[in-house]
Amino acid sequence: MRADTSRTPQASGRGVDRLPDGPDRADELAALYAWPTATPHVRANMITSLDGGAALDGRSGGLGNEADRELFAVLRDLADVILVGAGTVRTEQYGGIRFDPDRLARRRRWGRSEQPPPIAVVTRRGLDADLPLFTDTQTRPIVITPQAAAERVPPTADALIAGTDEVDLAAAVRGLADRGLGRIHCEGGPALLGDLIARDLLDECCLTIAPVLLGSAATRLLPIDLAAPVAWTPALLRIGGAHLFARYLREAA
Repeated sequence: MRADTSRTPQASGRGVDRLPDGPDRADELAALYAWPTATPHVRANMITSLDGGAALDGRSGGLGNEADRELFAVLRDLADVILVGAGTVRTEQYGGIRFDPDRLARRRRWGRSEQPPPIAVVTRRGLDADLPLFTDTQTRPIVITPQAAAERVPPTADALIAGTDEVDLAAAVRGLADRGLGRIHCEGGPALLGDLIARDLLDECCLTIAPVLLGSAATRLLPIDLAAPVAWTPALLRIGGAHLFARYLREAA
């Protein structure tokens, strides 16, 4: 028997604070999601369905709403670098970040560089030079790859060699921090998220939960086996539209 949620306060969003929705909402979001002082710090921003699906037909874009898209942009604008897996770059046709005047002005307010943060893509096999990431960008992207694939880094990108035959993600995080890119913002996909968690490199997870069920055809948010449960501490819980927005920090060992 289906429960009658019409009389449950949480069913209409009462009992949980809402995301900022006024003229200063970008600045308020920036305060809510302020980075910790210590770097490097790896933050992931992911979206999932109610049943844990992160993508359908390889894409996650259809899960978001206006609040999710706005937060997506704010989190990008707070970061030093955007970390993403090669599969997501190909499927989502990632291009570089460009600032309109409003985003440039708020970036200045937040003490960030006027130069858009670079996209750093993790790839074991290399990438084709004609992808939008390399042809439609204001800031040179970074290709994180092992020595074995170094020759497949497009000339329009900067190479970060991490590992010999496979990508060494710990070395990649250190390499980004050494370049002054310590606020590392990961946008997935699920495989890269899983690798970061399995190697104990993820410090924070910002998770949007969409009010939809995708079923078994969807790609799981975390399609890997973990040796042991990984504990997290909730730092924020808000509602935006019909979506739930959570921020979790990794519990200290």
